[in-house]
Amino acid sequence: MKNLCSLIFLVSFPFSVLFSQITLFDESRVSSVYIEIPPDSLKVIMTEVLSEHYFMARFIYDYGTGRDTIQDVGFRLRGNTSRYAKKKSFKISFNEYVSGRRYQGVKKINLNGQHNDPTLIREKLFYDTWKKSGMVERRTSFVRVYVNQAYYGLYTNLEEMDKDWLQKVYGEKSGNLYKCTYPADLVYKGTDQQTYKDIPSSSSTGGRAYDLQTNEEEDDYTDLVEFITALNQPVDAAFATMIAQKVNVDVLLKAFALDVASGNWDDYMYNKNNYFLYHNNETGKFEFITYDADNTFGVDWIGRDWATRNCLDWFTHSESRPLATKLLSIPEFDSKFQHYLDTITRDIINPDFIFPHIDALKTLITQAAMEDTYRTLDYGYTVSDFNDGFIATVDGHTPYGIKPFLTVRSASILQQLTITSVAEAENGNLSVLLFPNPSNEQINIRIKKSVIARKVMVYDRVARLQKTFILSAGQTEEAFPVNDLLPGMYLLVIENNGSMINKRFVKM
Repeated sequence: MKNLCSLIFLVSFPFSVLFSQITLFDESRVSSVYIEIPPDSLKVIMTEVLSEHYFMARFIYDYGTGRDTIQDVGFRLRGNTSRYAKKKSFKISFNEYVSGRRYQGVKKINLNGQHNDPTLIREKLFYDTWKKSGMVERRTSFVRVYVNQAYYGLYTNLEEMDKDWLQKVYGEKSGNLYKCTYPADLVYKGTDQQTYKDIPSSSSTGGRAYDLQTNEEEDDYTDLVEFITALNQPVDAAFATMIAQKVNVDVLLKAFALDVASGNWDDYMYNKNNYFLYHNNETGKFEFITYDADNTFGVDWIGRDWATRNCLDWFTHSESRPLATKLLSIPEFDSKFQHYLDTITRDIINPDFIFPHIDALKTLITQAAMEDTYRTLDYGYTVSDFNDGFIATVDGHTPYGIKPFLTVRSASILQQLTITSVAEAENGNLSVLLFPNPSNEQINIRIKKSVIARKVMVYDRVARLQKTFILSAGQTEEAFPVNDLLPGMYLLVIENNGSMINKRFVKM
């Protein structure tokens, strides 16, 4: 088989044709990846952890009924903080030394060690829920990884998000793909695209916070600047129509809902991190894609209870997040977001549906995980920690097991949505428009006419009254200043014929 594969590469036959029954992303089994590399190269990789250099290696893929051997692949570390972990994560490039070469249709794969997850399944579980929600698929599987015959442990094998992936999921690949990392908040900083290029990423390997992954030679950020400029416009009657021409709103809102439902706080909304923006030239709109979703399903590093956090108040209030705050201040979009959140909670993260899938993943990987000694090196995870990670607290950064987290999270979301939907239905909340929202100067109220005067009150997040004023009988519009308020989320309450209308707004 090894000689056959070498011959196949020499004559450049497509693997997708010859090996149609083999897949790099077989989810039904744990395949094995073997890397053979000169020891001196491996030593450099393990010591110069920030290097992006690919070292030449041999790749062997054992899919159970046979093996494929590929000579001269590129091998290096990948990731951010994981570069400093004892259990490293890796990237393999099939075309680094043989231009244009693909294996099973892909040029690169990512092998993530999941060193801070005692269960080793959280990132795959996120991508499984992402796919089940109807989002574009990023294929994942579990593999054993061996380097120079030494077992390095169980890894998540993730498909590379490159031009081949874009062509597969969107049907075109000519647009700009931006990898957005902390502090990519999409806040307007003027029209000079160099300003956005100069914002540094906090990644350990540096680079740009808005890092162009395609069309690098042109290095033209015009489309991104135009999008951020559009986000900077006031939220008035025309804003919703305008922004829907710039971004795929439905996909964006569903992505936000998936982040909130899975407890993914290392996202755009909370941590201005870990998302892609792809400018789809077929539609003319940006597509939003979440990635690097290991801080999910109960993982915490900053002292928050993500299981019970208000699903309608997910984002941070100390900084601006215009893509979230502005779109969710539009009643139509906020209603869609809540609809997606309700559906995901009832049909996807519902314990009745997701627990059997979690059990199947655990059963699949248990033997490979038990034999993985590298997973014990960073946090001392034991066999008991592996099992407890599904059902109980393990340590300070995994205060929830996956199942308890989902039990609490799904119940909290449905309760929070029920309270909000009842209030809106009873109080006619959707007939009130606040704009611009967010704002740092003043906010305008537009409301249906009433024959009686109505009292308006503004409360901060801890229910302290900050402002009060009156809407006269027949009055449908009013502007009130917010420049005297501290930045953050506020609740505007309007007395309306014995009931209360509640609307949220953000002071920037």
